[in-house]
Amino acid sequence: MIELVIGCPIYKRDWIFPYWISCIENQNIDFSKTAFVFEASPDDEATIEMLVKYRNARPDIPEFILDIKQDVPHFSHEEGTRTWSISKYENMVNLRNSLLSKVRDINPNYFFSLDSDILITNENTIQLLIAHVNSGADAVSPLMFMTPTNTMYPSVMNWIKEPGGQAYRKEQYPLGQYFESDVIMAAKMMSRDVYKNVDYSLHTQGEDLGWSGNAAKMGYKLYSASYIYAPHIMHKQMMQSFLSNGDSRENFFATA
Repeated sequence: MIELVIGCPIYKRDWIFPYWISCIENQNIDFSKTAFVFEASPDDEATIEMLVKYRNARPDIPEFILDIKQDVPHFSHEEGTRTWSISKYENMVNLRNSLLSKVRDINPNYFFSLDSDILITNENTIQLLIAHVNSGADAVSPLMFMTPTNTMYPSVMNWIKEPGGQAYRKEQYPLGQYFESDVIMAAKMMSRDVYKNVDYSLHTQGEDLGWSGNAAKMGYKLYSASYIYAPHIMHKQMMQSFLSNGDSRENFFATA
C-alpha cells in the first residue's frame, strides 16, 4: 500500500533537483511506501536524465512515474524574473490535472504537491503536515514567500468576495502559527478526499487559486502551518545565495 505520493510538473530544474530530492530524503518517511509523479517536457533532457538516474538509484521506491508530455508546452522564466500569462496558467492547469489523474490511480493516503523550487529544509515537514491532515485539515501548506526577498507576499491569500473570485493578501497574517486560509499554494499536503475530488481550474491569479476556489466550493477547509518554513528558490542566482548564506526569513517564523 502506497501511503504518500509526492509530485509536480518539472521543467529546466536540473540546477535544483538534487537539493529538492535531498530535502525529501531527509524527511522521516518510509520510501518503500512513497511514490513519485512528475510531468516533464521532451526538450528538457538534463532534468529528465537526472530524474531517470534517481529512479534507477532507488529501487526501494514502489512507483516512480515520469510522464514526458508531448501535448502540453512547458515553459521557463528568464533568470531572475517571473512572467505569467493566461496561456501559461492554462498550461499549468492541464499539467497539474494530468498529474492528479495519475495520483488518483495510485490512490495513496496523502498527496503532497510540492513544486520543484520549494525546499522542505525542515526535516519534520512531511510528518507535521500529515499530522494536521489526520487531525482534520483537508489540505495544509507550510509557509513560503512568493518573492526572492522580504516577507510581503506569503503563500496565503483571501477571497475578496466569493471563493474562486479575486483574491488579496491581508496586511498581516499570524505567521508562525497554524491558521485557516482561503488560498494555499506551491506546497500542499492533500487528504485522499481532496485530491480525489478537487481539480485545478484556470484563474487570472494562478492555478493554485483556481484549485483553492474549487476546494472551498466543495466545503473543504485549507490551512497554513506557517510555523513550518520552506525556502522558495526562484532562480539559479538565488540558489547560490541560499547555499552560501541560507534564507534569513526562516529564522523569523520557523519554530517546529
